[in-house]
Amino acid sequence: MRKAIFQKSIPYDWQKVTKLPGVMPLKPHEWLIFDDAYSDQMAEREDLLKNNNDVIVMDNNSPAVARELLTILLQFLRKSDDFEVSEKQVITRDKRTIKIDYEEPLMTCGLLVQNDFCLMEKRNGQHVLSAAVLCFPANWRLLEKFMKPLVSIHINVPEYSSEIEKRVNRIFDGIRVGQPMWRFNLLEYSDPTLYQPYRLSTDQIPLYIRSERQTFLKLPETGAVVFGIHTFVLKKVPSGTF
Repeated sequence: MRKAIFQKSIPYDWQKVTKLPGVMPLKPHEWLIFDDAYSDQMAEREDLLKNNNDVIVMDNNSPAVARELLTILLQFLRKSDDFEVSEKQVITRDKRTIKIDYEEPLMTCGLLVQNDFCLMEKRNGQHVLSAAVLCFPANWRLLEKFMKPLVSIHINVPEYSSEIEKRVNRIFDGIRVGQPMWRFNLLEYSDPTLYQPYRLSTDQIPLYIRSERQTFLKLPETGAVVFGIHTFVLKKVPSGTF
């Protein structure tokens, strides 16, 4: 088991029940957030990025999309007081120095922020997962979803009905540049490990909750949609509350 990493709180009302898909408008400056687990999560990300071959994938036709994501990310971080962005490097909020490498754009993105990023490109009328950096999967393997459309990606999700599929496709089709969206989910786990690509047994007592703050951002040049995932893990207290 890898190191357990927890946040002290979640900055939204994660106990509020929302109708699927539950997507809401998001202010551009709130696209990415940072929390008290930043340093620990980034250390975990760095270890996974350097030692696990299953956390980054990219189609041969998608480097331009990944580079655009890195450009947009750097523009965002330049406006943050917690990061120092120069032409060749970034000094992060925990004082690490990260080289800006446009030949390895997903690696660079993965070393800078807590978010995972899945890049969805529209090909043959469907939104396809063409590139991603995913260090903290929740019960799914990146390589199994790579180059598949939304409906195939969610084939094992019981809640993903044909009606939900239509709604999600409309969201991806309708998202506009400069007008990001977001939603969140809520899962119960018996293991707090962040890297969980395999579905675990459900017969154990859930001791932790895991919530993903999921964002949708359209890239202005390539038109790809960036699906971002910021993962929170909290301990349950003995009474069953948080």
